Amino acid sequence: MVQLAIAVLSTTLAVVGCKDITSLKQQDPSQLSGATVFVPANAQLIVNGVVADFECAYTRYALGTGIFTDELSNAIARIEDFQLDRRDLPTNAFYGTNDCVGVQLPGIYTPLSVSRASADTAAAALEGWTDAQVPNRSLLIATSYAYGGYSITLLGESMCSAAINLGPELTPAQLFAEAITRFDKAIAAATAAGDNTMLNFATLGRARAKLDAGDLTGAAADAQAVPDGFIVQTSNDVTNPRRQNPIWNSIIFSFFSSVDTTFQNSFAADSDPRIANTNTGDVGTDGFTTIVFANKDATADASIAIAKWSEAQLIIAENDVATSNVAGAILIINELRRRAYGDPPGNTDHAYTGSATPTAVKAQVIEERRREFFLEGHRMGDLRRNNLPFLPAPGAPYGAGGTYGNQTCFPLPDIERINNPNIGGTG
Repeated sequence: MVQLAIAVLSTTLAVVGCKDITSLKQQDPSQLSGATVFVPANAQLIVNGVVADFECAYTRYALGTGIFTDELSNAIARIEDFQLDRRDLPTNAFYGTNDCVGVQLPGIYTPLSVSRASADTAAAALEGWTDAQVPNRSLLIATSYAYGGYSITLLGESMCSAAINLGPELTPAQLFAEAITRFDKAIAAATAAGDNTMLNFATLGRARAKLDAGDLTGAAADAQAVPDGFIVQTSNDVTNPRRQNPIWNSIIFSFFSSVDTTFQNSFAADSDPRIANTNTGDVGTDGFTTIVFANKDATADASIAIAKWSEAQLIIAENDVATSNVAGAILIINELRRRAYGDPPGNTDHAYTGSATPTAVKAQVIEERRREFFLEGHRMGDLRRNNLPFLPAPGAPYGAGGTYGNQTCFPLPDIERINNPNIGGTG
């Protein structure tokens, strides 16, 4: 488990006696104690930190998994970036250790673990306080549990295994169960608070976790409750690097990555606004990759959707196919496509025209998810859940040297395996 409480020794050079050094009785006035910070008066501030930790982790997740899958391609000549792009990461690689600041080598495990830990810590504190001490306590509890649930869901979708609070090594199925437990608590607290936004956010999060866990019926039931127009997005801004859109930073600002040719070609074929992209005519820092950016991530403060109504609809469509209601699934596909292209109600110019067999429509639901959630952190989970091939295939030549690997998830990183007494070993 990533350790959150780290003793910091000042590195300021000063004239001190040997006894002062060897006793380690140095003091850093910038450090705050938990007893000072975790008090009822700071409840809103603590939960604001929960949201901020998740948003930073989520945007790095969208970038890192985008490069690992088929959404983005690496454009920088550096071995660590090659390893991410060609899916052959060692267990001591940056995905396990990097924090939530940089974008060249986006962290996955540490930022999500920090996000999960801050959410669980906040929820535990809030549950120990009273409504008299904390205004809107139920809503703050709901918020903490919801963001904690999303953090664990992403760990389950991307990691081969993970651990929580120095606990045992957990499989994705066990992680999804942990996430559902938190969403259950978030839904109960949001209901008590009477806050529909948080209730819908947690309900859709639970639907996602249930879908990942194989409970399609339960996922669809939750998805049915999500109202038209619902969306929760990250709140990125221009000035703070931690809060900038890292996909913009990686592609447009730094030339570290580019939209993958598969999405470039898909857009060229039918001009789908959901995957619209622009060729800059520039070349990446590797000297040969053409830089193409996603129009949806064209600015430093562009938001990234975390949860939205279309996700609920496509969960329902997937369940429709599974329950022999293919016509219902096609209606959902066509409505989402109509809205994406901006067609008026009743217009069928961009309607699905393929086969109405369950196999074909299920494939179209997957394709609609690929487009609807482009660079929004869903692709890796979808590939794994549907047992789809990661392309290019393992063993195919990689342009910068070597071949594509066979990884379909991020291995449990050494930082966890070495430091967690309940796991141990070198795996």
